[in-house]
Amino acid sequence: MAAGIDAPVLFNLAVLLSASFIVGELFERIGLESIIGYIVTGLLLGPAVLDIIQPGSMAAFGTIGATLILFQAGLREENAADIFRHRKGLDLGLGVLIGSFLFIITALVFFGPRFLPYSGAREFIFIALAYAVVDIGVPSKLMLSQGMLRDETGTYTIKSSVINVTAGLGVLTVLVLATSSTLESLLIQVGSIASFALAFFILHEFIHRIDDYIVMLEETEAQFAITFALLLFMAYATEAIGLSSVLGAFFAGVIVSRSEFSESHAFQEKISAIGEGLFIPIFFAWFGLGLHIFGSSGMLANIEAAAFLFLLSTVSKFGIGYAISRKHEMDKPFTIASSLLSLDIETLVILLIGIDLGVLSPQIQQIFAPAVLFSTITIVLLYSVKDRF
Repeated sequence: MAAGIDAPVLFNLAVLLSASFIVGELFERIGLESIIGYIVTGLLLGPAVLDIIQPGSMAAFGTIGATLILFQAGLREENAADIFRHRKGLDLGLGVLIGSFLFIITALVFFGPRFLPYSGAREFIFIALAYAVVDIGVPSKLMLSQGMLRDETGTYTIKSSVINVTAGLGVLTVLVLATSSTLESLLIQVGSIASFALAFFILHEFIHRIDDYIVMLEETEAQFAITFALLLFMAYATEAIGLSSVLGAFFAGVIVSRSEFSESHAFQEKISAIGEGLFIPIFFAWFGLGLHIFGSSGMLANIEAAAFLFLLSTVSKFGIGYAISRKHEMDKPFTIASSLLSLDIETLVILLIGIDLGVLSPQIQQIFAPAVLFSTITIVLLYSVKDRF
């Protein structure tokens, strides 16, 4: 028997990847996010429409894509402590996270059972947290397209987004711990997380000591290999202690961001190429493979629930973002608030972890899917209004 991946899996991967880029490019040309194109590709090729590719065959590739996304998010900061030293960004990032979480969970307690197939406190907490975090990628793209990425507005928006997501992932870690069913398992998890935190601190604080040895490996390929190995080890460690592989990937990105070689153009190009050019499209396409259009658990049947959650998230984030930006006397509070509305990978990761823990049912994927399209269209419209008036 031949070793390796089955030929049908290779063929399906080739079909999924090539189709994702074609459809993603088409969506980019009409002014929408390519990510929506990736999801649509998976939807069309999956059981919902053509039934060419099964979600399970792409699950491993999708998992790697999720870890690379969070790894790149961690790479955005040179020092974990510096994430929370930008005072204005701290106010906005935490203000949006806490304020939106409280607003959403309050609405869920009173109206959630009417719109959603959930009624428990744990379910509402996971959903509220998922919809309270903001996307890092969309603010970056918007600021870049407007030529504001390097000015005060761009720095303020990006810093606050990073703070929001970092704090949200920290809360997610606590939620994962809270799911432990017995005192013994809780103590084991706490001890494991404490050991992981110590290892992270040592690597974070002393990576510059070993950075010189890594830089001596002049080949970018060797530096990339070491980085990717660290990513996989950290992802495995957090998965092994009962958290999530994506959390380990994020922490790995924060560690690597402290190294000298991570600033090189060649290194960043390789990370971007393998992430954005391969695994990230596969991740969103894999997510699309698991979606359904029709049926009692399909997207159309859940469109009311999707609109309900999207409305709660949008109203709270925009209102809080605008108010805090005005308080800080920022020049473009409308632009800043609009940039914080996207629902994307960070929200999806929290929901998927909720599914893995048994807190949420897979139906939440059908509820979340339209939110990516809703949020993108809303941001485009708000930017158009801003440009007009």
